[in-house]
Amino acid sequence: MVIPVSFNGGASMPFIIDTGAVVSVIDEALAQGMQLSRRGSTTLGGIGGRDTYPLYMAENVVFGEAVRQPTAAFAARQGGFGEFRGALAAGILTALDSDLDLEAGEWRVYPQGRRSRPGFVRVKGGFVGGQGGQSPRLFAEAEVNGKPLRFLIDTGAPGGLSLHEGAVRKLGLWDDRRPYAPQRTSGIGGRGGLGRLVRVNSITFAGCRFERPAILLRQDGMSRDEDGIIGLSLLRGFNLSTQVSTRSLWVQPHATPKPLIDDSNRSGLWIEAKGGTATVADVGTGSPAEAAGVKVGDRIRGNPTELIQLIGGPPGKSITLALDRPGATTEVSFLLADFL
Repeated sequence: MVIPVSFNGGASMPFIIDTGAVVSVIDEALAQGMQLSRRGSTTLGGIGGRDTYPLYMAENVVFGEAVRQPTAAFAARQGGFGEFRGALAAGILTALDSDLDLEAGEWRVYPQGRRSRPGFVRVKGGFVGGQGGQSPRLFAEAEVNGKPLRFLIDTGAPGGLSLHEGAVRKLGLWDDRRPYAPQRTSGIGGRGGLGRLVRVNSITFAGCRFERPAILLRQDGMSRDEDGIIGLSLLRGFNLSTQVSTRSLWVQPHATPKPLIDDSNRSGLWIEAKGGTATVADVGTGSPAEAAGVKVGDRIRGNPTELIQLIGGPPGKSITLALDRPGATTEVSFLLADFL
């Protein structure tokens, strides 16, 4: 979800809405180019751990060409936004009664409060935190395989649903016998650990049940307040509404349900590139790469960037790799497949 933001009467620029963030973030080059006032630094935690970022104050900030704020704080980050210039924290929804209507592509604000929410249901959870100048974040309950868990609502996370290490252990999902596709995530704090994409029996959220969805399992060792994250792939099928007086979150399923986006690693192979060398870091159970005999530690001949592009693609794509192992070189071939 993207809305325009302008600074001190300047041209509008696209920012994404990131409800998983407690402080808004801006591209550092943009902050310096606009000569925003530097106000020390702030420490933020994310997928890759915790890191410290410069903090800038902006004046006369207009959000969505409708809501003006005299001053606003932004943590500055180098790049990482693609075509966008930054990300707006959860306060965009928790400062005033708001609707994030993903169906209509609208952000609506109710300065006098929203009196009723026809078609919405109040979910267990709501606003959490909000001290020390940081935005409260949004949490909600969802069930995985029938077990209720607590999730951060994160429109800045592109995936569907992910589980942190404690919840993964609780549900017994980290099992080398279970088919999985390796996957790594990144965000605030840098890269996260190498996780696993697996299928579960069901997810239930706001009264809607998803059968046999793929979810991401993390083993990052971090202590967290939530069991996992609900990201944009799942949230895109719902509209969100906030009520500040009760610190509550309301959710409305779209009239036409949207299936979860399922774009898993079809090779089952995860490659790490270092010093121009591509090394196999993980091979998923039940994957085409495993069936072809690829093993962790194998070195793959070729340009790492081209190899990573090679193993992506649709089901049925033919892959041939030349592998270097201690004392031997071998060649393997397999077809990409939806193996989960």
